[in-house]
Amino acid sequence: MISLFEPILKEKPWKYRHIHWEAGFIGQVLYLEAIAHNLKGTGIDCFFDDLMYELLGIKGTNFQDIYHFTLGKAVEDPRIQTIEPYFHLRNLRK
Repeated sequence: MISLFEPILKEKPWKYRHIHWEAGFIGQVLYLEAIAHNLKGTGIDCFFDDLMYELLGIKGTNFQDIYHFTLGKAVEDPRIQTIEPYFHLRNLRK
């Protein structure tokens, strides 16, 4: 999610948190829509914002990368194993 940033904050600095709240709200809607369409989704912080700016040709600080969201189908990983919690302690109680 890309937001108009610097022009807003110059005029109304208190809107900083509102920009992030709005991104969070959109993210929650995306989670719900993903579930409704039998997909999975996850929000991702902006670790790759410099790459996004380059990809989109964004220069300066008028716009900022606020939030990323990815969605798709779940893939089960057979290498992950599930065991009963505290299994190793259960035998100590006997």
